[in-house]
Amino acid sequence: MQAAAFGVQAGGPRPPVRARRAILAVAALVLAGAAHSEPSLPWTPSAQARHWLQWLVDEAGLDLTLTQWPLPRHAVRHALDRLPSDLAPALQDARRQVLDELKDAAGASMTLALRNPGERLAGFGEDATPGSAASFRSPAFEGARVAAQLGVRAERAAVGRSEAATFRLEGSAVATELFGVQFQAWSRRSWWGPGWQSSLALSDNAPALNGVGVQRSSASTSESPWLAWLGPWNFEFLLAQLEDVDVPADPYLIGMRLTLRPWAPLEIGLTRTAQWGGEGRRRSLGSFFDALTGTGLNPSDEAGRARDPANQLAGVDARLRCPSWLNCAAYLQMIGEDEAGGLPSSYLGLYGVEVWSGAGRHRWFAELLESGCKMPVLRTGTGPCAYRNYAYPEGYVSAHRWLGAGSGPDSRLLTLGWLNTDWDATLRLYHGRIGSRIGSFSAVDRDPQTSGRLTGVTARREMTWGRLRFTPEFGWLRLSAPAGISHDVRVGLTMDMTLGDEVGP
Repeated sequence: MQAAAFGVQAGGPRPPVRARRAILAVAALVLAGAAHSEPSLPWTPSAQARHWLQWLVDEAGLDLTLTQWPLPRHAVRHALDRLPSDLAPALQDARRQVLDELKDAAGASMTLALRNPGERLAGFGEDATPGSAASFRSPAFEGARVAAQLGVRAERAAVGRSEAATFRLEGSAVATELFGVQFQAWSRRSWWGPGWQSSLALSDNAPALNGVGVQRSSASTSESPWLAWLGPWNFEFLLAQLEDVDVPADPYLIGMRLTLRPWAPLEIGLTRTAQWGGEGRRRSLGSFFDALTGTGLNPSDEAGRARDPANQLAGVDARLRCPSWLNCAAYLQMIGEDEAGGLPSSYLGLYGVEVWSGAGRHRWFAELLESGCKMPVLRTGTGPCAYRNYAYPEGYVSAHRWLGAGSGPDSRLLTLGWLNTDWDATLRLYHGRIGSRIGSFSAVDRDPQTSGRLTGVTARREMTWGRLRFTPEFGWLRLSAPAGISHDVRVGLTMDMTLGDEVGP
């Protein structure tokens, strides 16, 4: 299915007026808020560091958006540097924890993950790829005009490929800056949305994508009085190659996201993604512009389908903090798989609440995922619809793995999570129903082998010894499918070592 976005109207031989105006408005917004900055590499925090950042936003007013990752490293560092100097000791410690992780990200490291090929439901900052992997990251080079870093990863082959190792440039990036905008080329994953367990648009379930893009250099409030009402904000546009897709071969992913916090307790995100191009489909500049503007979507005849530019998802998410005397927040994400009246429709839904302790040492969350069209809230829904399209029959995937929620389409999943910063540990409990298959694509609707009622648990803990970090993990999933009951156990140990001299912040 397809969706228009940001008020884009589908259909017609010319780009809709509202679509052209929306694109021009975003371009003007980025340029109006431009301020010279140094080139900076993209950075996604660990779940622990994201927790500390969120606590600093909620308790200390950190001037940063947190539902769009990665962000430029300097954007995060500058926001941390502008925090008041008289923070409470616990908040100062949170700030130091994040700065330490930023420093580590700029240095060289080697990582070895040893685990069986069991599937898992990976949340924010977790590696969903089954099997073992090894990776290396070089020190970052940050010059006056260019920033660069090299990453290499070898892992077990993805679904549908030979048993030979797969090599990727995951963690590699090069960036330059102009007029307050980062121009980037990279190999990495993205997380778009407020969820801790799932994202309906882009998550950590699929391997790193190779792509290029532009992103605002800062994620803090603009100095311009015309834009200050936005609060902290960031915008990103990306174009990435989708991996191991055969029909149509070699398509691309287009992504756009605007995140802002116009009111201190409320962060809002607008998201749009599109599968575009591929062998046998239009790959012209005109087709690319049609995909950007939403021209010719949802045709009702074969002639129109031949000119249909893309398969699109679009929607909105929000996170609202409770009143200051309560340590809690609620969040939601609504992503449309279809379009009606120029707006997204046939929504997939994500709903969550999170609570944190007064000293910031614990975070608990409850998150309900409904990844089927028109399922909200607790309805049966319509399917097959989500993450599927007639023009891209292999689904909304890269390397055969779902780009959105790792539980796959037409699923309803409740996750209860606990994060403990004293132990560097996380625990998650799962209960719900899988509509197709966890992790990877299945062409069969309600696959009798891989769909059904699910119960599970995952746990991990990080331990440090000098420059070496050990992270044991355990996962167990029980699936009651029409073909029978199955148990999937995943046990692993990840070892990460920093190399060379320490790199300054």
